[in-house]
Amino acid sequence: MVNLTIDGKQITTAKTSTIYEAAKENGIYIPVLCYAKKLLPYGACRICLVEVEQMKGRLIPSCTTPVTEGMVVTTTSDEINKVRKTVLEFLLVNHVVDCPVCDKGGECDLQDLTYEYEVVTNRFQGEKFDLPTDEVNPLIERNMNRCVLCGKCVRVCDEVVGYGSYSFINRGFETKIATAFDRGLNCEFCGQCVSMCPVGAILPRPFKFKARPWQLKDVDTVCGYCGNGCTVTLGVKDNQVQTIRFNEDTGVNHGNLCVRGRFGYSYVNDATRLTKPLIRKGGELREASWDEALVTIAEKFKAAGKDLGIISGARLTNEELLLLKRISSALGTHHLDHSGGECYQGLTAGLNETMGISASTGTFPQVEKCNAILAIRSDFYETHPVFGMVINQAIRLNDAQLSVIADKRGKLSKLPNARTLMHKPGCEINMINALCQVIIAEGLAKTDDLQGLAELTKALADYTPETVAKMVGADAEAIKKTARELAGAKNAAIVVAYGLPYTAHSKEIAIAASNLALLTGIAGREGSGLYLCGEKANSQGAIDLQITPGPAGLGAQQMLNSAAEGRLPVLYLVGEDPVVTYPDQGLVKKALEKSFLVVQDLFLTDSAKYADVVLPAASFTEKDGTFTNAERRIQRLRAGIKSPGEAKSDFVVFQSLLNKLQKTAPAAPAAAFGELTGEVAGYAGIVYEQIGPQGEVWGGETLAPLKKVLIPVAGNEPLQAEYQLLVGSALYHSGSVSTRSKGPMSVCPEPYIELGRDDAVTLNVKTGDMIQLKAAGVTIQSKAKVDNRLPKGVIFAPYHFAGLGLNRIYTGQSVIAVEPSKL
Repeated sequence: MVNLTIDGKQITTAKTSTIYEAAKENGIYIPVLCYAKKLLPYGACRICLVEVEQMKGRLIPSCTTPVTEGMVVTTTSDEINKVRKTVLEFLLVNHVVDCPVCDKGGECDLQDLTYEYEVVTNRFQGEKFDLPTDEVNPLIERNMNRCVLCGKCVRVCDEVVGYGSYSFINRGFETKIATAFDRGLNCEFCGQCVSMCPVGAILPRPFKFKARPWQLKDVDTVCGYCGNGCTVTLGVKDNQVQTIRFNEDTGVNHGNLCVRGRFGYSYVNDATRLTKPLIRKGGELREASWDEALVTIAEKFKAAGKDLGIISGARLTNEELLLLKRISSALGTHHLDHSGGECYQGLTAGLNETMGISASTGTFPQVEKCNAILAIRSDFYETHPVFGMVINQAIRLNDAQLSVIADKRGKLSKLPNARTLMHKPGCEINMINALCQVIIAEGLAKTDDLQGLAELTKALADYTPETVAKMVGADAEAIKKTARELAGAKNAAIVVAYGLPYTAHSKEIAIAASNLALLTGIAGREGSGLYLCGEKANSQGAIDLQITPGPAGLGAQQMLNSAAEGRLPVLYLVGEDPVVTYPDQGLVKKALEKSFLVVQDLFLTDSAKYADVVLPAASFTEKDGTFTNAERRIQRLRAGIKSPGEAKSDFVVFQSLLNKLQKTAPAAPAAAFGELTGEVAGYAGIVYEQIGPQGEVWGGETLAPLKKVLIPVAGNEPLQAEYQLLVGSALYHSGSVSTRSKGPMSVCPEPYIELGRDDAVTLNVKTGDMIQLKAAGVTIQSKAKVDNRLPKGVIFAPYHFAGLGLNRIYTGQSVIAVEPSKL
């Protein structure tokens, strides 16, 4: 720690602090334009100049100057204010003054500073910029006439996002921030530059002219998409979410958001939302009262009893899931499952067998300090983009070595220090086994308290790097280097995502990853962690509450099988659209056709069209409760708007159903949370009202394994087919709900079939051409997307779009043999 004096106040701060950071943490104001706490110090704007007694004769930038013992700092004086005013005058020489029509008006840092320092005239004269506005990007508008060259957009895109869209070009008064070749902005549309811009140079187009900032009500809640659990601040006006606001001081994501979190909110305002219950009468769904719908459902549920199948989504709150579980108990059914069932078995079965836990062992902030990181599947950035940004910051700030086990290249492969361990599709387990084999063979394993080491050593005899490399087309030396780095790192992380398009071998992959985490000592070691990250916002909460089949209960896929065979007469779908997103569409449709189907959702989905009763539900912006993210962080949701029409939150719907079943239910989410803390391991002692902006991490920052059992798991033989299809997620979408949002759909509006350049030449296909895939007698078709990230013979398609019908050929396998042809 360092002792210094700022404006006569004696303070103590960390020796790594800058003068600005030391002042801010002690409530001392210093103006800034180019500073951001998540970016490296830069010192571009010079607004933060201060005087240091030991450096008499010149003013120094407080945001880049580290503190030293005994330093005496003055932050404001006549001379300092005069210099700051002069800096502002220089900034305004060419800056257009169009505050009345600029959407940043009212929250513009330059506007505020101009007012604060009374810059009412300008001693310097210059011609105002007249640069064209960049409106190529559907989500982000760039007006460089308003730019003050703080460089925050350049830095956040490089240091945090790892994309590098922006750079400074030209010299002197002609300097400006531009994209490559000064073209229109074409990037991954995360909007980080929007949140960083202190003026109106970069603005969110969907919010343009919607409202002034002082007209908005800010509501902090949690993003409803992936398991990253990012805090979002809703900007609410006229009972609509008008925008997502930047707030770096709330939550653990420091304001970082992806394209879905920042621009994927419009579906909650959609005019096609369900507003009234529907009951099928005369073969058609007709509007009905809530009481009629609930009475009909209760009668059918009571009649079905233990033969009722319940399949829930993982975007329900913990409190709603608790009530859903009580409905299943009240009816005596063990057929309860969520989000496709098999995709989460890595946690519920794999980790349970090896470590006795069903959650990630570390927290996201710990990853920034890691020396080595292993990502299993290159799709991890697509499924959890903000966690991908954390990985990038570990590389930038801590010089971490990243290795990616991948069947195709992706965003992670492009990061500095990244090593891509390429392999043939479906062979992740082989690669992980090879890493384990190296660690054991070279005596690098942390063997204390490990059970099953001898058995694993014997089982891995056939998984030497050379053997695996030959089988799956990998690089043996790269495998060895990665194994040594993981074993030797002080802090290390292993990350893997799970979800509906990654159901195949999820348990086996988790066991193999657990073996690696135990051998390297990563699991349970402070500063290190094994991270299994769910596809949906409350995937971890659903596992914590055991929304899984009970004794003799059927999983989601088994329920659909049973219903298709006429053995499960009633199905209850809550927040899921299996016709679009679940494997084996033919089976799903048959199951929904044969059963009495109740669907509870926001929209009349493809699955809801088969329903006998449809209940209109509330979105994440319309309800209170908690989500638990992939690092075990419990966070508060807060309602920002009212639901449309007669739509109700799932909590209220479940309350009403329990009442119809003559069962009691908690009166509100707070009461429900109080009850679940007594039922859910790890939640004990957490008080709903005391969950603050950073949430509460159950189990602590480091979750220790309850046991350490190494379990051999066999790898897979590569598929022998000339063309092989991989199913996965696209960066811009999450499940199917994002396809109803204008933001994601403006940049990725339709399905596509992606193939590499070599295959495109062979098939005579160009981007935009129609292409078809045949598999097992079924044909699907879509526009082609040609890229350079796929190896020869490997094809990729995202699963989000109903129009593609991908689940007509995808039945849950890791890779599909297909025959492509141009139409």
